[in-house]
Amino acid sequence: MKVNPLLYLKAAKRLTSNFVSGHKSGLLGEEDAAKLIPKLAFYYVKYLTTRTEPEFVTEQEAKDSLFFYWLVLQMFSLMTPNQFVNVFPIKKFYKGHKYGIKDYNTTKAMLSKVDMDKPIGDKVIEFLWEYVNDDIEEFLVKYMILTSCIRRFEGKTTLAEEMAKDLGIKTYKLCQDSQGKKFLFDVQTGKTLRVRERPKHLKVIKGRG
Repeated sequence: MKVNPLLYLKAAKRLTSNFVSGHKSGLLGEEDAAKLIPKLAFYYVKYLTTRTEPEFVTEQEAKDSLFFYWLVLQMFSLMTPNQFVNVFPIKKFYKGHKYGIKDYNTTKAMLSKVDMDKPIGDKVIEFLWEYVNDDIEEFLVKYMILTSCIRRFEGKTTLAEEMAKDLGIKTYKLCQDSQGKKFLFDVQTGKTLRVRERPKHLKVIKGRG
């Protein structure tokens, strides 16, 4: 059953409100705050990874959204690897060597090189990049897409375009004219290439094989 993303956001706000009230009354201290952060990180990650992103956003909307990601990254940096593993268990995927990708074993190898009881700190992105967990991977993908979106608003190339340039790979921009027709735009040459889409009345039929 699909959960409404707003329920995670409401849970995070309720948790924060209860903590603030308890802190003001003197019932909660710094240790309680340390225990609160992993729970908040979990709720915010679930909210960000389950909500449906709009197809088009304004620059301000993109920056407002990015604030949530920065907030979560800050929470991650304050967590210890032990806390992180408890909240976001390592995915039981062991065939990374077969496909040349990270898996359970590579994640454990990465964790063996860090202090499990020391906050992750400013190495948080590197830590996440080597960590295998579906929610964390979805979080990273959306964060990178959002970052690239803001770079476009600022007139800069996206992260993917920078990587492609370094690798000598040609890139195109997908555009749409006033009539709704899509085309690819070559930034280097200025040439366009029409995108031929499958007619809506045609359907893909999967074979038995």
